[in-house]
Amino acid sequence: MAIPLFNIGGLASGLDTNSIISSILEVERIPINQLEARKADHQAEDSAWQTIKARYSAIRTSLNALDSAHDFDKFASATSSNTTAVSVSTTGAATPGSVSFTVDQLAANHQLASATNFTGLDDLVGAGNFTITIDGTDHTVTATAETTVAQLAASVNGLDAGVSASVISVDGTNYKLLLSADSTGDANVFTTSGNVGSLGTMDVIQQGLDAEITIGSGASALTLSRSTNTITDLLSGVSIELAETTATAVTVATQRDTAAAATAITDLVNEVNTTLSTIADLTRYSPESDTGGPLAGNATARSLALDLRSAISGFVNSGSADYPIASSVGISLNREGTFDIDDSKLRAALDDDFNAVVGMLSEGATVADSRVAFAGAGSATLPGDYEVVVTQAATKASALSDRFRRENGDHSFQIIVDGTTVDVDLAHRDPINTVIQKINDALTAAGVSTLTASRLNQGGRSYIQLDHSGYGSAAGFEVIGDPYGLEGVYAGTDVAGTIGGEAATGSGRALTADAGNPEGLVLSIAVTAADVSGAGGTLSLGNVSYTKGALGSLDMTVGYAEGSGGRIARAADLTAAQINLIDDRIEVLEDRLDRREAMLIRQYAALESAMATLQSQSAWLTSQLAALNGGGES
Repeated sequence: MAIPLFNIGGLASGLDTNSIISSILEVERIPINQLEARKADHQAEDSAWQTIKARYSAIRTSLNALDSAHDFDKFASATSSNTTAVSVSTTGAATPGSVSFTVDQLAANHQLASATNFTGLDDLVGAGNFTITIDGTDHTVTATAETTVAQLAASVNGLDAGVSASVISVDGTNYKLLLSADSTGDANVFTTSGNVGSLGTMDVIQQGLDAEITIGSGASALTLSRSTNTITDLLSGVSIELAETTATAVTVATQRDTAAAATAITDLVNEVNTTLSTIADLTRYSPESDTGGPLAGNATARSLALDLRSAISGFVNSGSADYPIASSVGISLNREGTFDIDDSKLRAALDDDFNAVVGMLSEGATVADSRVAFAGAGSATLPGDYEVVVTQAATKASALSDRFRRENGDHSFQIIVDGTTVDVDLAHRDPINTVIQKINDALTAAGVSTLTASRLNQGGRSYIQLDHSGYGSAAGFEVIGDPYGLEGVYAGTDVAGTIGGEAATGSGRALTADAGNPEGLVLSIAVTAADVSGAGGTLSLGNVSYTKGALGSLDMTVGYAEGSGGRIARAADLTAAQINLIDDRIEVLEDRLDRREAMLIRQYAALESAMATLQSQSAWLTSQLAALNGGGES
């Protein structure tokens, strides 16, 4: 209350005016107390919605790892028949497969040691230049008469040339300068030269080598080389580490890790169960005690629980006779409204037909034409059959020169590709093959791998052709100032067409539905311009049958509930708005109560003042009357 009660109550009247005012205000505060009780209920609701929001975030975290069929590819293990010579590990999605090979040679880094022996780190090497040549580039350090072998090693390390130097003790008395390539492989072999007097020559103590393995035997055997002993491109998703050479073949194999897949599925379902139990607790009501959770009777909360159950238990995959629904793989709804998981049944189903189980659980699509591939879908994409019609094929950017003629004098031009400017320098009367090689060398040196120059022979004439490896309008390039007729801006075209009769946006070969039931459905279209023109400009590729899968349906259900515009946020916003309204009403009533208190204080203060005046007057009259009475007797 803004105005404190006065502390002189009842001095004249004898009344406990402080208590009277407090009692009046207490009665008039009842509406505020009722509003505060309602506010506390809404605050409990708000806390409940925050709890549900956190539970949906937990479902999303587990779901993101499983809602696509490709996500299940990571549940794989790799084995080696000779773990001493070859060790393996999975690094990503690995489909089942195997390969056998012999390890013929291990990759090694190139190493040189000085022929000269030094007696210590402080021995002087003498004045002169010392050059390391690696990958065609010279790196030079200069020594003075006061340079020690340790200082020379430090100078080499400061070159950052891909070669490390150190001074090693041979036997405690003699020391040598040791140079080692930082990376293994034949490409990292280096040489040294110079005139540092006391350093002498450098001896090769280890030749830089590529790793070599052989697949098969006889004349058709395949010999592969890699610059390191770690091979990551032999089996998809598998890293192979070579440790020893072998006389017999080593078999590396990958297989489905059904136990890991079952664990991940179980973890996700357990997150759903925890969320269902949480919602049940928050919405529970007991008629006996007439008490309930903060969301008892809330229709949105009950609907959220119903949708979670339906997403998993209600999905039917007509494409699999053995595993059409979640209960067929051991995931069934119980009387408490949560899911029971039969682990042995789930694992047996995964072992029996992994792809069928994944097809029932995860989203995917079947296509009528092999030139269409499912690439993804959005949360708004609805299951269904959608016809795919293409009106424009995706193409690559390409440029063709005029008929080639040798140019007099040195000249240069620029190619801008993928944001990188490449300078191409050419010499007087370079032949076409040299020009093409120099273009490709310049692109490679600039780190550009998406553009290639080649020679085109046509009608007895030669041309230079530039081709971008990517499809679409974003995969283009520009040629500036060339003398061969290549100058210009070049871009590919994006695929164009419709999905399910709805407009779709093309980006390269990717065609994405913009609206309607297929909204968000992404397809990769591998047709040619000739295919489209041959169909009269409108090429039908048949239907794509898209299915969410049980987990895809769960993904859509969670998507509707979460986020700033989701059902949970809308319910929480409504609760917050109700709290704000109550706060505003309480503020108005508190202000009114403050004014009422001030008025009561003034009224009772006036009463006391009036009574005090009357009492004073009464005392004066009494004294006057007493004086008059006394005078009469005398």
